[in-house]
Amino acid sequence: MVEAKLNFFLIGAPKAGTTLIHERLSRHTQVYLSPIKEPNYYSTDIQTEGFSKAFKANTPDDLELYFNQKPLLARQVAFVRDAAQYAALFEEARPEHRVVGECSTSYLNSLHAPEKVAASHPEAAILIALRNPVERLFSHWQMARKYGFTDLPLMAAVAADQVHPNPGWGSSELFVESGLYAEAVKRWKQHFPAHRIKVVLNEHLNDTSTWEDLVQWLGLEGGIPEAPSASGNRAGRARFEGINHWLTRSGIKSVLAQRMPKGLKNAVGRQWYTSEGLPQLTDEDRQSLYPLFADNIDALEALLDVNLEDWRPGG
Repeated sequence: MVEAKLNFFLIGAPKAGTTLIHERLSRHTQVYLSPIKEPNYYSTDIQTEGFSKAFKANTPDDLELYFNQKPLLARQVAFVRDAAQYAALFEEARPEHRVVGECSTSYLNSLHAPEKVAASHPEAAILIALRNPVERLFSHWQMARKYGFTDLPLMAAVAADQVHPNPGWGSSELFVESGLYAEAVKRWKQHFPAHRIKVVLNEHLNDTSTWEDLVQWLGLEGGIPEAPSASGNRAGRARFEGINHWLTRSGIKSVLAQRMPKGLKNAVGRQWYTSEGLPQLTDEDRQSLYPLFADNIDALEALLDVNLEDWRPGG
């Protein structure tokens, strides 16, 4: 089996803008990205058998059925472990695609992924998307609450996750750990030269210069198209949070979502979720959460030689 030859990996932190970057890059005619946005192939330290009941129930595991259909349909996440299946994700890449790659947020904090990616694709470009870790945590909590993975208030959810008996990707939320970037970035820098690693901050994704720099770095022609206005994982909350939490943990919601026609699923989703009455990140929350990341922000500043003052309270 010939391994797929990739030259690009987007490994940003969860809720740091990877969906927006993926959507915009995918619209460029010289870019081919995996139809499964996050195949997680190289993060082999993630043990899928240790996933929580809720995570298992809401993560499709029908990979054999999925790979038997052609063309492969767009999907958000899977845990591909078979080399032939992984290669199949890139069969539609053509010579005109200067950039061929994928986006798995688990790669940033994975202990295995940097070495494995470097061994298989030593010439790859590594794009790392990061975000103010307090803002990232809050957005992560909103998503977990929206989809029923927690029904706890912000600080209670963080406290519970910090003492989770089985911490890990897919078994706990990793609210704090997902925002500790310094060691993760250092691991990637140990396996790839500086010119093959680019760090982009979520706070700069609305700047035209960010996308112009990305075009030059990737060697693309023309600009990167805008994404649809409704792109990305938008914040929201379930109208019936208790029922939503139960449906998620039981797996019933996942089964219904897989069996519903797309049009009906979207219609139900518009009624089930609302953007009204969303909680806001308060100054008190910021002051309480910042100490969890303070030392790591200092370390990241030194590692990247950047000014992250905006990530500090009052910045």
